[in-house]
Amino acid sequence: MEPKLIFEAKLKCPVCGNETLIARDYLYDAGEVGKLVLSNWECTSCNYKFRDVKPYETREPKTLEFVVEKEEDLNVMVYRSPFAIVKIPELGIEIYPEDASQGILSTVEGILEDFLENLGSLCQENDCYDVYEAKEGKRKFTLIIEDSSGLSFIKSEKVKVTRSLSLSQTQP
Repeated sequence: MEPKLIFEAKLKCPVCGNETLIARDYLYDAGEVGKLVLSNWECTSCNYKFRDVKPYETREPKTLEFVVEKEEDLNVMVYRSPFAIVKIPELGIEIYPEDASQGILSTVEGILEDFLENLGSLCQENDCYDVYEAKEGKRKFTLIIEDSSGLSFIKSEKVKVTRSLSLSQTQP
């Protein structure tokens, strides 16, 4: 299915202030992920661009658990919705969604790489040794995704899915 235009307008640009921001939102059926709203906004004056992907619908809340036991498990495909919390208890990792979070399609290894990148200089190699070991397939760990929207998935037969009426979506 091709994306369907659901909104189009000329708006005031938040950068240059001109009424030259062309805003277009599209509805796209992404199969297993569900329907998505694809936003493509661009200012013809200053070239400011805004791109976003958000779920159009939600499902029943769920928790996904995936035990990474061998190096091949790092290549498993993962979709984390914009509303999902990612936890890896063995490594002390908890990643909470932010107001402007986007859904991310990645691999288990990609999630670890993003974590290390986002920490930047705060994570010296010695401080994050366990995470580096896990990323290289040398350490067993459990990837947990708590998703209030129910849209996240892990593409593996080993994943354990638990439906939940209430997930803790508040930060500590």
